[in-house]
Amino acid sequence: MPRNALSDRHTAAQRAQIAHRAAKLIAEDHLHDFALAKKKAARQLGLVDHALLPSNQEIESALASYRAIYQPQHANHLQALRLAAVEVMQLLEAFAPYLTGSVLSGVAGPLSDINLIIYVDDPKSVELYLLNHEVDYRPAAANLRYDDHPTLLLEHDGIAVRLSVRPRNAERTQIRGEERVRLEQLRRLIADAEQLASVNL
Repeated sequence: MPRNALSDRHTAAQRAQIAHRAAKLIAEDHLHDFALAKKKAARQLGLVDHALLPSNQEIESALASYRAIYQPQHANHLQALRLAAVEVMQLLEAFAPYLTGSVLSGVAGPLSDINLIIYVDDPKSVELYLLNHEVDYRPAAANLRYDDHPTLLLEHDGIAVRLSVRPRNAERTQIRGEERVRLEQLRRLIADAEQLASVNL
């Protein structure tokens, strides 16, 4: 076998090792930052070449495999988080919220929070709405990208919800790597997962 082919196979094997170790860190230690998980996994394995770091898609694939073997209950946790997200999005329906983050991507664990985004001209209107609906919340650290729009933390049935309030004109600008869906799209995701589960019974 040519030397380059051997080298490529060795590199691919190391990337896979990092991906699987990172997946374990995300699943077991509840790390939510993929970049941090990759770097920590590489350090633990003694692999410091940044060219070896796997893509987020490789991590997601490894995480799905890990959970299928070691956390078969994950699908139920994820479905519960998505159903909770539906309830919060219904409460905030006047603001046409988006779901984003780990609950949308499917990598959320049982301790993950629900991440929502709202785009409004008047950020105070969101806080006033929450107060009028007797929803307790507290401000989170300021969003450096939109420092005049708050990020609010609230709870729904014991689940943490992070609500990012952003200016309305930012809605047309999709942040790279940030997927987002509206309430109806989330309902379809939930229905699809339920159908898949019934087929696999």
